[in-house]
Amino acid sequence: MRKFLFTAALLGGTALASTPSHAILQIAAQVNGGAIFTCQDNQSGCDTNSATGTLTLAQTTIGGVTFEGSSQTQLIGPPTNALLTNSETITNGTGATATILFAVSGTGFAAPTSTFDASGSATFLTASGSILNMAWYGDTANTQGAGTPTDTPGTQLASTSFTSTGTDSFATGPLTGAWVTSDPYSWTMTAGGTLSAGATATITSRGQDIIADVNAVPEPGSLTLLGGGLVGLGGVLAWRRRKDDHAVA
Repeated sequence: MRKFLFTAALLGGTALASTPSHAILQIAAQVNGGAIFTCQDNQSGCDTNSATGTLTLAQTTIGGVTFEGSSQTQLIGPPTNALLTNSETITNGTGATATILFAVSGTGFAAPTSTFDASGSATFLTASGSILNMAWYGDTANTQGAGTPTDTPGTQLASTSFTSTGTDSFATGPLTGAWVTSDPYSWTMTAGGTLSAGATATITSRGQDIIADVNAVPEPGSLTLLGGGLVGLGGVLAWRRRKDDHAVA
């Protein structure tokens, strides 16, 4: 499968807002069990990018944790479905270990598909003991997720976890598996864990994605032509057999 190059983004924002219904692409975040931040693609007051399929948020501080650089992207095939999210920096200014939860979800991805390819990565700066958990979910019922940071409809497709020892990085590599769909579906990705105390305890360059190629489906006209061609081929072969029989006789 093709992989995408990512620009910086995860979350940030300018307001705590209620979640509109019938969202296509949306996020939810929470720090230390406080108020839940939500934003939908093209929602006034939080999405600063007017392009449908890209949800960009301004820098913000939630519960003492500052998030910088934010943009989530949803691509609907064919040829390829993708849900992407990344961050520039997440810095803990609380003076204590902070618990962070985040989810991004998109609906209406194109079918049919047969496999998925997911990955995640991050860099930690002076963040010893910090833990980052990532998970990927798919729902063939096409249910919207990320109404809250723990709203993950469907089936878990993959997960990973990393514990920092101070200043270090991790990358999952490709996480692949079966993802057989025949109708539009949704994906939800989550990231969460703890960020250790300290004004310089930071997660940078956090990236997470999932993609799936949309299988080609022959057009009805093509199927008709194929069927007609097979019938014609059968007729030609039968005619050749009769011709050969007469020649032998």
